[in-house]
Amino acid sequence: MITETRIEGGLSLNAKIEIAKIVINDALTRYKRPFVVWSAGKDSMVVLHLVRTVVQEKNYEMPPALFIDHGQHYDETYQMIDQISKEWNFKVIFAKNEDALSKVKNGLVYVKDLNEENQKEAKRIGFEGESFEYSLDTDVGNHIFKTVAMNDAIKRYRIDALFTGIRWDENPARSWEVFISPRENPAHVRVHPILPFTERNVWEYTFKFNLPIHPLYKQGYRSIDGKYDSKKTSDKPAWEQDLEHTKERAGRSQDKEGMMEKLRRFGYM
Repeated sequence: MITETRIEGGLSLNAKIEIAKIVINDALTRYKRPFVVWSAGKDSMVVLHLVRTVVQEKNYEMPPALFIDHGQHYDETYQMIDQISKEWNFKVIFAKNEDALSKVKNGLVYVKDLNEENQKEAKRIGFEGESFEYSLDTDVGNHIFKTVAMNDAIKRYRIDALFTGIRWDENPARSWEVFISPRENPAHVRVHPILPFTERNVWEYTFKFNLPIHPLYKQGYRSIDGKYDSKKTSDKPAWEQDLEHTKERAGRSQDKEGMMEKLRRFGYM
């Protein structure tokens, strides 16, 4: 189990920022087709800004962003994606599992209706039922609507590196992740610049650099994904809540900690 000492390492936010920039610069110089996984959430917003900062400092080309569109995003999320990408002048690629989304019937997806690839993916993750909910709260739903869509985009756009916003303190399944993490099927690396950041650090960085903030955080949400599995944890804005002694994902209708390790084995972040 990761300890608070290992997470923090006694480092200041400025030190963590410098580490993140070193990781980003290293990846941008080593990989030819990097993308930034971006959801308009707080963590990916910080990573996007850090990548943009390094790009500007080094006069590199800004990598495209990859937005995994599972079809359950809030309207505010799509609005932020559109507005910020125009203001900051970078390209966004939408990764969607069009086949699975087109097969949703009354909130269910029947496996027999899916194409061959999706049927194989459902079986690969261990699902043996006839149908599953159109939900991000199950391993099969999360895998089909998010991971399969992402992996298809990696293959289609020949992505060799993905910048992500995961942190050591988020979940035990992420606590032993490394900065540059090779993956297979499809082959690429995951680049994790903000691993040492805590949730508090993310908000400190956000206000330090005046980053755009998803409106739901102001309403009391601490973790935002699908509109059906994200819930408020307080009436206070996220950054005013007790971040150090309560779970960040407590507002999800189902905490994914129990299935996170399984999902990660099949490509989830």
